[in-house]
Amino acid sequence: MAKARRPPPGSDYTLDFLATLYSPRAGTDGGWAEGPHYWMTGIAYFIEAANLLRKYLGVDLYRRPFFQNTGAFPLYTKAPGTRRACFGDDSTLGDLPGLKVGYNVRQFAGVTGNGHYQWYFERLKADAAGTEMAFYNYGWWDLNFDDLQYQHDFAPVESLPPTDLPAVRWFKDIGWVAIQKHMDAPARHIQFLFKSSAYGSLSHSHGDQNAFLLYAYGEDPAIQSGHYVAFNSSMHRDWRRQTRSKNAILIDGKGQYADKDKALARRAAGQVTIVEDNPGHVRIVGDATEAYRVTNPQVLKAERETHFVDDSYFVIVDRVEAAEPVTLDWLCHTSNAPDAGRSSFRYHGERAGFYGQFVFSSAGAPTITAVHGFPEIDPADTEGLEQHHHIRASVPAAKSHVLVTLLVPYSLDAPKRIFSFIDDRGFATDIYFTDVDDQRFKLTLPKKF
Repeated sequence: MAKARRPPPGSDYTLDFLATLYSPRAGTDGGWAEGPHYWMTGIAYFIEAANLLRKYLGVDLYRRPFFQNTGAFPLYTKAPGTRRACFGDDSTLGDLPGLKVGYNVRQFAGVTGNGHYQWYFERLKADAAGTEMAFYNYGWWDLNFDDLQYQHDFAPVESLPPTDLPAVRWFKDIGWVAIQKHMDAPARHIQFLFKSSAYGSLSHSHGDQNAFLLYAYGEDPAIQSGHYVAFNSSMHRDWRRQTRSKNAILIDGKGQYADKDKALARRAAGQVTIVEDNPGHVRIVGDATEAYRVTNPQVLKAERETHFVDDSYFVIVDRVEAAEPVTLDWLCHTSNAPDAGRSSFRYHGERAGFYGQFVFSSAGAPTITAVHGFPEIDPADTEGLEQHHHIRASVPAAKSHVLVTLLVPYSLDAPKRIFSFIDDRGFATDIYFTDVDDQRFKLTLPKKF
């Protein structure tokens, strides 16, 4: 590093901002509330400034805790191979993670010596073969300059496959939780993201508190639906930002606030309250009550509890309470058409599939429908683009709802089934889940008297 020099006139503001406030939408855990796409752009500009300050003034901003940790954010939330399994605005939605994300992460490999970051960079670069004419990879960024500068500034870091990474990463600063299993083996890889963020639907964040996304066995079964046509287009404003495009719930037909009033967008917040990572069982609890109350003041509780069991399947418990009876719509979005049954649905992709079963509903059995396209969105916005689908499970009105959903992803080469039965005696409702190897998981729902 060059010998420290006197800061030039006018640099105090820049140093103070980058050394204290940046990033404005994160904390020390390294997350970025707007998602990894805007992490990519924000960090790209920061890296250029930080490298100049480090070499010219001897001021090493990379020593801040945020920059020591932030390489893990895309590693856990935008893993290699994923296309539609991440939150927030993303102009490359539907494409593999952009090369610049990998180049940014490699920078933090040099900063921290983390071999997992180097592995991520190498995987994204290999996956980008054949995209030389893609503007989002090569048109916007000068990657040759990135290579030149990195090789001048840092020693090589040995690539380390992520076989020893913890399966769960909770970015408390932004209210995101990621589960990663077998990231290094695409045919076995499972990524699950859950979000309930105190940043609400501000800026490039959406009305997706308590929503989830799923990548499994080589493709994205439960997706971010829609297309990034243009900022403030009908598709962006009325679909992509709204709760109805998410794997989330609607209460009395209403989602969370996700329109232009920034004060209301900030109020429409959520919170991850519990993350437990035990052998064979991950439990995540999110509270999105305030996010729904902005549009529906009758809502008293909107809580989602997710269990990932035996590295295999998910049990999702939605609890809703309201001052007056409200209906509940449970949504799950897919790229292609799902099959809807009386109490379950199934989706077949190209390499993977999953099925969902509504195991228990305190307010009565849901009515399940499969919906095609983007209702009420200007058709011109999606002309020539693929039309997505979603499942809508509609539950009758009640003041209190408990809805238990089983989600089972599988490779088309190895379909699986999870069995369930209910014991409704005594002071609680016990629901038992069992796989073909007789491994069991019990969910207990206390009764109200």
